[in-house]
Amino acid sequence: MEEQKYKFGVRYFSRTGHTKQIAEAMAKELGCEAVPTSERIRGYTDTLFLGGAIYAGKIDESVKGFITRLERRNVGKIILFGDAAIGDPCTKIRKLLSEKGFLAETETFTCKGSFKFIAKGHPNAEDLENARTFARKWMQDPE
Repeated sequence: MEEQKYKFGVRYFSRTGHTKQIAEAMAKELGCEAVPTSERIRGYTDTLFLGGAIYAGKIDESVKGFITRLERRNVGKIILFGDAAIGDPCTKIRKLLSEKGFLAETETFTCKGSFKFIAKGHPNAEDLENARTFARKWMQDPE
């Protein structure tokens, strides 16, 4: 049986639904489905968009587990995205990937994610449009 190949894939973890909103905006633009990190990659994905958020200063165990299970034979390029009221989730995710021997692209997408009264209302319509624009860039210039 021949292994399935996908041009783009989007994986994310979201407790509050904020990262899910970003993932879904990107996936719609890319013509694929946004899938939680609890699901493994099946087949091969040329360009994987991987997203998460910071919770109490850390990346969730679901993202860590996804990275632990990730295999080089299943993915080409990795592009990071995320949201946080405070901090940059992409830096933390990049570190986890690096520890597993994966390199992520240097360009990332991040926006504010609300937490209680901090960055209330984010991600907003402008953040989601910026996420779509970011995804479109990789469709036009995949290198």
